[in-house]
Amino acid sequence: MEFGIVIPNLGPLAGKALVERMAQEVEDLGYSSLWVSDHVVLPSRSAPRYPYRAGGAFPIAPDQPVLEPLATLAYAAGLTRRVRLGVSVLIIPYRNPVLTAKLLATIDVFSEGRVILGAGIGWMEEEFVALGADYRRRAGVTDEYLTLMRALWKGQETTFQGRFYTVKGIWSVPRPAQGSIPIWIGGTSASALRRAARLGDGWHGIRLTPQEVAQTRASLLDALHQEGRTPQGFTLSLRGTLEVTDHPLPPSRSPCTGTPEQIAQDVLAYREAG
Repeated sequence: MEFGIVIPNLGPLAGKALVERMAQEVEDLGYSSLWVSDHVVLPSRSAPRYPYRAGGAFPIAPDQPVLEPLATLAYAAGLTRRVRLGVSVLIIPYRNPVLTAKLLATIDVFSEGRVILGAGIGWMEEEFVALGADYRRRAGVTDEYLTLMRALWKGQETTFQGRFYTVKGIWSVPRPAQGSIPIWIGGTSASALRRAARLGDGWHGIRLTPQEVAQTRASLLDALHQEGRTPQGFTLSLRGTLEVTDHPLPPSRSPCTGTPEQIAQDVLAYREAG
């Protein structure tokens, strides 16, 4: 198992000083990776559909800072030398795929091969509208954009004919320093797991219990088998919330909350879950 830290590029703590401090401390303390989150703009009002919180309300107010993730990741790359650099997760339909592939490859070159692309289809319809992106067809757009980005990272002449994007005879050089940037598909729906097995180098979940992780792992193994793939080299990753307390929390607590001893028990349970 490896451990990473999400640095706050969204919300009331987002700012240059804290990004600098956390990037350096994540590296100095020996964590394997640091991560940023993806939003570009927030609406004054949105329908309660946030999938990772009871009630569906988004936890960040619209007038709080939102630092663009790829710019933040590039800055963090310059502050560090060893730690991996990830997006948890980049909303693929928000951005032009050719430009996104170039931005990620450039960060990977400057960081000497440390980028991980967590990739998702998104959920905030108002943000899609503000960015001129296709909310209704976002799943198909995501699949196509990821396929095109992988082709561009080969550093060869690329021709691609799709439903949503077409290029003919273009080059995108230099290649990423690690050859191709690993893609970890985010989401827990059946379609997200199928996408991970079909297009991903790994899967990236959020706030699941160890029991839910074990169930998801079994579903992913089935999906990989259906795609003719093995789990060799396929990463299972999970983003969660850490809260350390002085006194034990009751059994109804969320995973990775409570005393250090309780959290250590949760880590062991996640390891057993795969």
